[in-house]
Amino acid sequence: MKYLLEDMTWTEVEETLKKKNFVVVPFGSVEEHGPHLPISTDSDLCYAIVKKGAEGTDFLVAPIVNYGLERSTRGFAGSISLRFETLKQLVKDILFELTNQGFKKIVLFSFHASSTHLVALKEAAFDFVQENKKVKVYLVSSMDLGGQDLLKILETPPQHACELETSLMLYLKPEAVQMNKAVEEYPSGTPFLVYPSGREWMKTGVMGDPRKASAEKGEKIFNLMTKRLREILTNIQRE
Repeated sequence: MKYLLEDMTWTEVEETLKKKNFVVVPFGSVEEHGPHLPISTDSDLCYAIVKKGAEGTDFLVAPIVNYGLERSTRGFAGSISLRFETLKQLVKDILFELTNQGFKKIVLFSFHASSTHLVALKEAAFDFVQENKKVKVYLVSSMDLGGQDLLKILETPPQHACELETSLMLYLKPEAVQMNKAVEEYPSGTPFLVYPSGREWMKTGVMGDPRKASAEKGEKIFNLMTKRLREILTNIQRE
């Protein structure tokens, strides 16, 4: 049975809603990921994880929202950030439309784990459920899918354009990875200072060591994350 909304006609969605009224809305981002990964990295990984994680559950999957909110990667060519209020309103509009069509449980899933980005999603969900108490909205991010098992796979801590993300891309979209350009960087800025651009405190846009990445690690990480997401979705649908 089809479960990706983008592959369905409106009549198929309408018919499916009679049996299944749960949906996941994936959120990625358009931002730099070092000199070795494409700016589509977060969106590529997000949609792949959500599609696999929702497989076999009662959840439909909405088309991905590619744009998000970035702070640390602003200033690098290719990074395109929405404003906080823009993202918040966008999420509220999506929630309104899905609710108006009959969805009862809506999971917002973001692979992009910027704290400000996640706050915008949470604030949108909070405002929405104040006025729509019959609908349940959940917020899940990539940070909820790892835990100690993830750290056992990695040699370095997960950060940005790092070993983790590069490994996932080597497994899922190897043709987009330029490992010959991968560099290590652990940037640090002046404590407590608010920067208007990431270019002022890091050189390459990398936070970590992507050189330690491998497709083998990526497969293990992907299987771990999708299994965990499936468990979360299954628990939600049983509530």
